[in-house]
Amino acid sequence: NARLAAAAPLPAAVAVTASLMLAQLFKRAGSAYRAKVGRELSAHGLMYEDCLIETEEVKLALKRLPPEILNAREQRLKRAMVLSSQIKTLPEEVAAKLDPFESYLGPYLEQVKKEKEEQLKLAK
Repeated sequence: NARLAAAAPLPAAVAVTASLMLAQLFKRAGSAYRAKVGRELSAHGLMYEDCLIETEEVKLALKRLPPEILNAREQRLKRAMVLSSQIKTLPEEVAAKLDPFESYLGPYLEQVKKEKEEQLKLAK
């Protein structure tokens, strides 16, 4: 124990190098995870925003979607449920054409959040 207490702290250069290596590791892991999630979503014909938890903000944003976008979302969800119940996935050539991270709800969600912030400011 005396040896451990007397041990000198790591030099700053070693700490910085370790920190950079750790950051790169997390970046690679994040990229790999995003790719895996993207493949799984595409295999079922879903988009990332189809799987968001329907909080109050998300529900308000969904109400603002144009009917054709909302209908497409509902069709994707129905197709995914059917594929899941049959333990199937979309053909790879169809799944490859999909970009699961393309945003369709983002602008509406941002608008709802800005309006909520404005309401909070006005309430003060």
